[in-house]
Formats: sequence, C-alpha cells, structure tokens
Amino acid sequence: GAGKTTTIKILTTLLEPTEGNAKILGYDLRKDAREIRKRINLVAEGERTLYWRLSGYENLKYFARIYYVPKREEKERIEKLLRFVGLWERRNDLVMNYSRGMKQRLAIAKALINDPEVLFLDEPTLGLDVQSSIFVREFVRKLVNEERKTVLLTTHYMAEAEQLCDRIAIIDHGKIIALDTPDGLKKLVKAEDAVEIRLKGKIPNEIPWRLAIIERDIESDTAVLRGTVDEEDLPKLVEWLVKKGAKIISVEQKEPTLEDVFIKLTGRGLRD
Repeated sequence: GAGKTTTIKILTTLLEPTEGNAKILGYDLRKDAREIRKRINLVAEGERTLYWRLSGYENLKYFARIYYVPKREEKERIEKLLRFVGLWERRNDLVMNYSRGMKQRLAIAKALINDPEVLFLDEPTLGLDVQSSIFVREFVRKLVNEERKTVLLTTHYMAEAEQLCDRIAIIDHGKIIALDTPDGLKKLVKAEDAVEIRLKGKIPNEIPWRLAIIERDIESDTAVLRGTVDEEDLPKLVEWLVKKGAKIISVEQKEPTLEDVFIKLTGRGLRD
C-alpha cells in the first residue's frame, strides 16, 4: 500500500507517528490527542464498525451515549442522521439484515453523531456496488456543501477523487508526490501527450514508457494501454510494440485524466 490508511490512522490519533508531526484544527497531534478526538470522527474501512445484532437506531443511540450527546438532543439528532443517509424507514431493522451499502451509510451516520468538525473517510466506496457508491458520494457532497464539514477521504478511484475533492494529494510509497486541485494536477500532463492504445496479441510485461494496462479481455486477446508519451516518441512506441508481437488496433490522443497524472508521476497504474 501507498500509506493511505496508515496516514488516516495517524491523523485520527489511532497510531502514533514514528517521526514528524501534524496539526488538526490547530491542535498538535502529539500533545493534544484528546482535544483532537473531541472534534473529529472516522469511517474506517470494513463492515465491522457497527453492532450487527442491534438495529440501526440502537447503534446510533449507543454511540450517542458514548460521545455524551446531550439527552435532550439525542432523539432529534438520531432521526436527522438516519433521514440524511436514507435509513429512517429501516431504522428498526437489525444491522445484520442491511446490505453492504446500507451498512456503509449507517457507518457515516454513526461518525456524524458527535457533530465532528472534520470527518475522515477511509476508502468509503471500496467493495460497494455502483448504486451504493453513488449514494455514498452524494452524502459526501451534502456533508461538504450543506453541512459545511471538512472531509478528508482516501480512495484509489481517481474519478471519485476528481468528483468529490477540492484538493488531491497523490501518495506513493508513503510520500506525497503531488498536491493540487484536480485541474492543477491535470496540467502536469500536456494534452497532446495523453494517449490510449488499443491492441491485440502479445503485450510485453515491461513497457519502457509511462503506460499502464487499464483494460484487458482474455477472450478476444485485446488490451488497452493508457498513459503519457511525448508526441515525438509515439511512433517509436508503436514500432516497438509491433516488433514485440502486438497488433495495433487504434491510437488516440485523449483529454488528460487524473489517472494519466498518476501514471506519469509513478510510472504504473493504480493498484499495481
């Protein structure tokens, strides 16, 4: 891993840093961990952050007590959160009977029970179906735009990062190698250098250009390479691929994406 989850664990005071320091809302991570915990919350990766033998409502009631939510506010806050994540009608169902997407939505509601100033989301759509992922992304947008929350999320889905984030940090082997707005990052790739090559037949394991296989079909023996290649090097690349036994189906210049930026900076595709 690049270090995304480790970074989240350090920033949420679950893991002590071996070196360096950070500030959350002006509080020193090493000296003021207790103050930081009062003002943040986390949706961790995985389903086991909830009590499956309790209902959705009972889960939020339990965590409201843990966070000392005032009794006079508890009922109203729980209802507001369950409505916010679309689970009010299922509030009395046991969590074990929720779908994975519903569990993730309840986990977000749970993380908002203490009204945190900063919410950390660790790969919030990992393993979700398309519809559930769309729901979660909509919740994140609402949190930022309507509830005015600060959200720090990790993801390996570049399209998700582009849709949701004002600023994006690309982490590689534990180091931030780029930090900017989505448009600022895409300016690192010249428009004419972003290419997509569809080919058939033999695909070399090592390609001496900043390209990654983004699509592969074993049945039809085809693949799609995507990445950045200097315009003057493109003919050399095509010639090299043909010599290695590939049949070129098409070569297209594309609008640069964040995945192109990632490939350019790291020399490999996501999850390699």
